[in-house]
Amino acid sequence: MSGRLIISRDCSLFPPLNRDDEDWLKRLIQATDVSSSLLPVGSRKPDDDPIAVYEGSIGRWRAGRYVGELQFENGTLRIEPRFGMPSLLRWLGEIWGVKLLDGGGAPKEQGLWLWVIIAHLWSAKLSAAAKHGLPYRRIDAIHKGPALRGKLLPVQTALVRAVRDDCLVSKTRIRVVDRLIGDITLLAAQHLNRALGMKGQRASWLPERGREILDELKSSLGTHRDEKAVPQAHTIRYTPITEGYRPLVQLSVSIITHNPHAPGSNASAKSHGVLLDMAEIWELYIAKILHTGLPNLHVLHTGRTKSNFQWLLTNEHGGVLQSLRPDIVVFDNYDRCLAIVDAKYKNTRSNSNNVNGVLREDLYQLSAYLSAFGNIDHRLEGVLIYPEDGVGQVTSVLSSDNPWRLTSSHNRYLSFMSVDGNDVALGSVLSKSEQVMIEQIYARLDFARQ
Repeated sequence: MSGRLIISRDCSLFPPLNRDDEDWLKRLIQATDVSSSLLPVGSRKPDDDPIAVYEGSIGRWRAGRYVGELQFENGTLRIEPRFGMPSLLRWLGEIWGVKLLDGGGAPKEQGLWLWVIIAHLWSAKLSAAAKHGLPYRRIDAIHKGPALRGKLLPVQTALVRAVRDDCLVSKTRIRVVDRLIGDITLLAAQHLNRALGMKGQRASWLPERGREILDELKSSLGTHRDEKAVPQAHTIRYTPITEGYRPLVQLSVSIITHNPHAPGSNASAKSHGVLLDMAEIWELYIAKILHTGLPNLHVLHTGRTKSNFQWLLTNEHGGVLQSLRPDIVVFDNYDRCLAIVDAKYKNTRSNSNNVNGVLREDLYQLSAYLSAFGNIDHRLEGVLIYPEDGVGQVTSVLSSDNPWRLTSSHNRYLSFMSVDGNDVALGSVLSKSEQVMIEQIYARLDFARQ
């Protein structure tokens, strides 16, 4: 890779930069539209968090919560996952219910590590979408011949029989693959193949079932792909049969429109590249772990529902102000709210601006949730879950004093918990640190159910 290359890790300090690199990074940040560079993992809406910030107290740059690569002015910024590729692949595997394997160091050395992750993600969505078959839809088909197929069309038959006595015109409903969905899916597979340096080859990065699905689509739609399908994606009318393909189409469109080999240009006013939101991935991962670890309770990830929110303020005239929607809400079998859980993909290291290691706004946010949810006469637990950090404040300080109680309420509690980002599950459903977190939450919920 020619030109400038700066490598950092998410939520971590950049290596020391010289003046030219700092000036380039500032221009890159100004030229980057984060929302247009993000590939969706879930339904979370992107916000305006920058890709990096300057910490004046120590004179260093710190990466934000995104991982990925951005090209700008013949230079590249690469932000890698701070817990490593195996952990990220495991989290994505938990989210989508598939086992994702690290493909080794070669793609990373070639600058393709991010596209390995995206390929795994796309593969998981393909398998989920095709769980019940190809994206079929039904259309009307007109048949002319001596035999009747479906519903007779008397007017058309009369016109045809004026020439041919033995001909009937009938209409029937037949099942065909939705061409827009199929073309967009196959085009995304082509782009991923090209991004992974496998142009013209069979997609060996896909599991066998994934390759079978693509072969079935090609068999149904032929070899020609219509590039105009992508701008027409918004016109797709999903049915109960094809609704499962919606997430796959959305991701496929993002992949196609984020060409991984678009060249940088000194004259370019905008950066180009792809980002993944680690905060979104962490939230989805924690929701999945809680769903697995609390089978006797109802764990609802509110990011995937239109319910389970409250208003911060109301008035006597029915007015409402500022909706509150926590990441995860836990209910018992009687639909009683037991806990509010927020997943925070942040480090909790103490610094000059934040002695306690936990941002004040995060505490305000969860306090607002605890004031708005649950029965005022019943106990309600709040939980903030962070990635475990050896020098952070969650494990060493805050969690040791759990639970913390809201000063203004006798039955609203807050606990700080963490999961080791480098922990792996060896032949078990949950890793050791995940099991510890689940046990801690069970202990808190026992008090809430009393």
